[in-house]
Amino acid sequence: MISSSSPPLERGLDTMILVYSLLQGHPASLPCEHLLRAHSGWFTSPLVLVEVRNILTKVYSVNSNSVTAKLLQFINGPVVLLELDEATIASAFQIADLHAIDMTDAVLLHLAKRCGANHMATDDQRLTNACLQSGITPISPFDANLRQQVANWETANLAPKGLPRILRRVHQWLQQSHSQAARDFWSNTGGASHLP
Repeated sequence: MISSSSPPLERGLDTMILVYSLLQGHPASLPCEHLLRAHSGWFTSPLVLVEVRNILTKVYSVNSNSVTAKLLQFINGPVVLLELDEATIASAFQIADLHAIDMTDAVLLHLAKRCGANHMATDDQRLTNACLQSGITPISPFDANLRQQVANWETANLAPKGLPRILRRVHQWLQQSHSQAARDFWSNTGGASHLP
């Protein structure tokens, strides 16, 4: 959706700020939600929403129907979802190469430049550096204390990255329709600690 912005589009919204704002019980949830509510003029890219959905369902194991409902509610909220066109994608390719950032971040940075936005809400260090080099001020609710709280929460609630996380996802998928296979899988992988 593109609208004649009132207020003007001043603040880009990156993936993890939105992810955290939608995670109930996560230590970054309220700080990220407060950041979004404290300002106006937000915009983001459809690619951010796709990335948010994937992270919430695949990494945080949030029910996909719940994620869909939250994102549909978000789309109808005050954040403007900017359309992508060929020129945006072509420019984003160059930005991604120049700054060594992901395409989703490159698209968002291009959109920020196109809108004349002054701020970008992100917790991504590479995007933060690219923003600074582009004259855009990165904003984030994260300080050292919140980062430590997030690290502690994620250590306690998420499988370690790599094979254990993958095995845990396979186990969760099996539990949905093959409970005996899920129990066997869990046993044969030592609780998702090694390959069967």
